[in-house]
Amino acid sequence: MVQHHNLYELSPMDTGWTICVMVLRINKKFLNPNAFELRFVLDDEWDTQIEATIRPRFSPFYFDRIEKNQWKTISTFLVRPNCEPIRTTPHEFRILFMDHTIITSSTSRATDLLNKFTPFDYIVDDVVGKHTLVDVIGALVNVGILTNTASNGKDIAGFKLPFMIMNKKYISSTSIFSFFPNISCSYILVVSKDTLECEAYGQIAVDLEKRFRAFRKNNVVIALAWWKVVRYYQGCNWFKIVIRAPISTIYPEPDVKEVEEIKMVVD
Repeated sequence: MVQHHNLYELSPMDTGWTICVMVLRINKKFLNPNAFELRFVLDDEWDTQIEATIRPRFSPFYFDRIEKNQWKTISTFLVRPNCEPIRTTPHEFRILFMDHTIITSSTSRATDLLNKFTPFDYIVDDVVGKHTLVDVIGALVNVGILTNTASNGKDIAGFKLPFMIMNKKYISSTSIFSFFPNISCSYILVVSKDTLECEAYGQIAVDLEKRFRAFRKNNVVIALAWWKVVRYYQGCNWFKIVIRAPISTIYPEPDVKEVEEIKMVVD
C-alpha cells in the first residue's frame, strides 16, 4: 500500500514525496503568446491546501489530463518556498512538477471545499496578511450599479460591480449573576451584524449582477473564494475585498452550515 504524505509535511529537503490531493482550482498563466504555466490549488483530506505549478515544457501535455474536483496521486516533485507576491494559500511552500513527476487517478476522499472562512473582524482589525488571499462568506446586500470602465464600453474585462456582504459578529459575553447559591451564573452571547465592502470585475461582476436580480426578494448567501484584501496602507480602516484574476470565484448558497446561521441573523 502506498503511503501518502500530508501536505503540511512537505519541505524542500526531498523530492521523494507522494501525496493524494483534490484539484480545487486550475488556471493558466501566459508567459508569452505561445507559452503558459498551469497553476493549481491542491487540497488533501486533512484540508491543507498548497499551490502547484506545471512549467511551460509540460503544460500542453497536462492541460486536458487534469480537471477540477479530480482526486490525484502525485509522486516525485520539487518543493520550493512560495515567493509569489500574493499567495493563494497560507502554505509557505509550493509544488513544482519535474521530468520524473508521476500523476495517477485516485479514489475520492472526504474533504470540505469551503471550510476556512476568514472572520470579518480579522479583516477589519487588519489581522489578515496582505499577501494571502482569503475566503469569506456572507449575505449579499447593497448591490451597486454594474458599470463598464473600458474605453469602448464593450470589453468584458471592464465591468465592475460594487456590493456588500453581511455576516454575524459575536461581540461579547454578558454574565447574569444568580442570587441563589446552588444556581450557577449563565452568559448571553451578544450577536450583531457586520459588513464588508467588495468589488467584482469582468465576467464575475456580470454573473453576480444577474444572480442578484434573480434572488432579489430573498437573502442569498455567497462564499467568496480566493479574494484579495486591499488597503490604502497598513492599519488603514478603509479597505475592500476584490477579485484576484483568474483565481477568484463565487459560490452562491454553498452547502455549508454557515449559510443558515447567517440567514437567521440577517432576517
